[in-house]
Amino acid sequence: MKLSSKTTTAIKMFIDLGEHYEEGFIALSDVALRKGVSKKFLEQIVPLYKNNGLLIGSRGNKGGYRLAKEPYQISLKDIISVSESIFTKETTGYAPIDTIFVKIDKELEKYLAKTTLNLLVESAKESYSNDYCI
Repeated sequence: MKLSSKTTTAIKMFIDLGEHYEEGFIALSDVALRKGVSKKFLEQIVPLYKNNGLLIGSRGNKGGYRLAKEPYQISLKDIISVSESIFTKETTGYAPIDTIFVKIDKELEKYLAKTTLNLLVESAKESYSNDYCI
């Protein structure tokens, strides 16, 4: 499965917002700095996720964005499906092959649905601790 830059950047943003969930609204400039992504690109992505009920925005001095649900309530499928059509829509016309791809799609969908943002945040934290050097 190959994901677009939009989707991979969105996943990075969601992980950052999950890591800082208890802090409330987070400025996109902070997310961009921590994740090494473009703030302008984040600004283009955010409306998709706001309109799909995954993010809440706030204006003003302490404004920014936060998750609309707790990290354990957001799945990787939720995030990816906003900007990608990852499941096979086309058929080969040959039933044995089509049956296999339908099964693969169902398994992938199940896996993405059970992979929560909370799991991604924990995995990210583990990778940070493995990057420690003296």
